[in-house]
Amino acid sequence: MSLDISPKIEAALAAKAKEHGISIDALLERLLNDAGPLNMGNGNSPTPELPVWNLGVIGSLHRRDIYDDVD
Repeated sequence: MSLDISPKIEAALAAKAKEHGISIDALLERLLNDAGPLNMGNGNSPTPELPVWNLGVIGSLHRRDIYDDVD
């Protein structure tokens, strides 16, 4: 696998890896492990639920309740 990254980012990664005394691959692996699991959308993770907003008791609405163009 290869990634296209800017020379600035590449230099920063190399400097950080050298600072820690490890290879760039090991630094990237450490960063990914520290970031936690990534949701890649591969179908193995549970589907996120939609937020539920409790707006009070309204009951069922009809078009005439919302718009004034209906008599």
